[in-house]
Amino acid sequence: MKKIGRIGGSFLLALLVALSCVGCKAQKQTDQGDAENQRPPVEVRAEVDRAEATTADTVTFRVTLETDPTTDVSLPEIGAQIQGLRVIDMGEEPPTIVEGRKRIQKSYTLKADIEGSYILPAIRVSYKDPEGKEQTAQTAQIFVKVKGAQPQAGQEQDLRDIKPLQKIRNDLPKGLLIALAAFLAIVSLLIFMLVRHQRRAKAMDKTLPPETLAKKELADLFASGLLDEGHLRAFVFGLSIIFRRYLERKYQIRAAEHTTEEIVADLREATLIGEERKKATRHFLSEIDPVRYRGVEPSEDEIQNWIAQLEDFIQIPATSNQEEPLEEAA
Repeated sequence: MKKIGRIGGSFLLALLVALSCVGCKAQKQTDQGDAENQRPPVEVRAEVDRAEATTADTVTFRVTLETDPTTDVSLPEIGAQIQGLRVIDMGEEPPTIVEGRKRIQKSYTLKADIEGSYILPAIRVSYKDPEGKEQTAQTAQIFVKVKGAQPQAGQEQDLRDIKPLQKIRNDLPKGLLIALAAFLAIVSLLIFMLVRHQRRAKAMDKTLPPETLAKKELADLFASGLLDEGHLRAFVFGLSIIFRRYLERKYQIRAAEHTTEEIVADLREATLIGEERKKATRHFLSEIDPVRYRGVEPSEDEIQNWIAQLEDFIQIPATSNQEEPLEEAA
């Protein structure tokens, strides 16, 4: 009986220990769940692959945005905020779901032309919390130190003495010099007349509606024969120029000479263009940019779609079947 009692007591003690372990594990899982629930709806991080580099190196600047799937927020355009360093490449990864949160990443490949200290800007993201209050998530500034590139062994150049100045003989006959001067005078006059004509044409263009000018430019682009001769990239470049000029004339947005990132940054402050048109603008430029800047060869179907989108945006009735209006595609 005493042996049975000892066995029963040991079994009871083991059962209590097991129940205690199960309780601790459940409490730990609950604590982990609470910790995850305490994370803010939006988190943004910025990092570089190296904090010290040389003028021969590139620096990768990566920005990561993690949000609750129900929060509507996106990363701002960052390229225009980077000062001093050249942006030689950029990329954006498609959104993914990691541990129940949406993750968006943008990366920028940067290069410095001169040595010195550079500051990558703090990235600020605004959003509304579940209660509808305006909130902000922000990264810290990142400091990057750039040193001059050291020449490799064997690349040092020997110093050489400076040669003395030499007189240049003028063997041209006097008559030829007079004819050359007359020719330059005629060329200067022609250039002056051409510039004056262009200025008058621009002044005349200002009196015409932006839609009329865009329609005329599109007709000229078709008449150029680029599309019929198979110069697809050049034709798409022309579509982009017409679209950008229309933005300037219609909405006073600097677009013809600016990059897409600079245009998108100006769109945030623009008041003459509605939100739907802003989305349409970003969509159109993002589709055409790979052709303009990365050498991607477009297909004929893509070009016909972009023509239809451009015609829809500048409110010109399309003569062919439109696959998808620009504003709806955004």
